[in-house]
Amino acid sequence: MKAPKAIREKELETILTLCVALVVIFFVTKQQHNYLLKIGVVLGLIGMFSTFLTAKISWAWLKVGELMGAVMSKVILSAVFFLFLFPIAMLSRMFNGGKNSLQLKKGNESSYYFTRNHKYEASDLKNVW
Repeated sequence: MKAPKAIREKELETILTLCVALVVIFFVTKQQHNYLLKIGVVLGLIGMFSTFLTAKISWAWLKVGELMGAVMSKVILSAVFFLFLFPIAMLSRMFNGGKNSLQLKKGNESSYYFTRNHKYEASDLKNVW
């Protein structure tokens, strides 16, 4: 059974991307790693002559990409949290003097609710945002 043309094109695109990446790495490392060029040629030949191996290599590469995406998203979010949000929170805590601005702690009161005696006027509804 033949693969549909669109799927075959995506598989060949993946193989071509891998070949180009290996050749670029080969030249960036000042041609020290000859095996990278050989692997790139082998991948290119597999892409030209074997639909089965092309499909398997493409599937494996996409799974590696999904795994890297799952791991790196957590790493990046953790880095953003600890490099930006955590220091800002600590500075806010230091300069607010322990004031409960979000009213998350009940303190001595018996309820989280508080009474707000406010008389609403027409000007309150003009710019609500």
